[in-house]
Amino acid sequence: MSIYNDFAEYYDFDFGSFAADIPLYREMAKRTGSPILELMCGTGRILVPLAEDGYTITGVDASTPMLEVARHKVAEAGVAHRVTLIHDDVRTADLPAQHFALAFVAINSFMHLERVKDQLAALAAIRRALAPDGLLIIDLFSPDPTQLSREDNRLILERYYQVDGLRMFKFVASESDMATQTSTMTYLFDELAPDGQVMRRVLRFTMRWFYRYELEHLLARAGFAVRSLYGSYDLDDYTSASERLIAVAALSKGFGAR
Repeated sequence: MSIYNDFAEYYDFDFGSFAADIPLYREMAKRTGSPILELMCGTGRILVPLAEDGYTITGVDASTPMLEVARHKVAEAGVAHRVTLIHDDVRTADLPAQHFALAFVAINSFMHLERVKDQLAALAAIRRALAPDGLLIIDLFSPDPTQLSREDNRLILERYYQVDGLRMFKFVASESDMATQTSTMTYLFDELAPDGQVMRRVLRFTMRWFYRYELEHLLARAGFAVRSLYGSYDLDDYTSASERLIAVAALSKGFGAR
């Protein structure tokens, strides 16, 4: 069961307008062409613009409600003939072999895979699905332990918006564990009705963060070779001051050969 099943109705209010990363995927799609694979595609925030650009794209997500939103957006954009949506777990997804020119896991989504065996399973599924000259992009945040500690156990009002006449307040708290490299996130969504009644919904999940060489080693272990590392969506080089850790990888030649 996806943690986002009860969050789908809020997701686009939170992230639907975020578009800073879309030029990155458009640029990479220009280099590779179709077909494209997005793992953990959510509500289609990225795949719809790529389909509108003329690319054939497949989106995989474990949340039925999130995919329902994506299907509506795909239909509304008139690109259903270019989009395939699959309800599946990225670790076990049954995808066409050696098919995709480009695969990507967008903003922090890979961090939902806490265990190494799950990370490797997802990467193995992607490896099987990529064409021999295909590329993989993984976009993560670059961890700053000092900043994570500073934000620990603080409840922050992150966002306010209105939904169908209701006022919505989103509060966020995080608790980070430096030993396990995880942050447990708590989202509180408070709906304030006109009569003053408050309905609270709680979303709690854990995300695993990665450091540069840990990510490179993981990719190598899964049969990928890192081609480029970027520290921003403007494709700046990755440095210690970077806020993003974006890896572009290709299949390792001779992986698994003895």
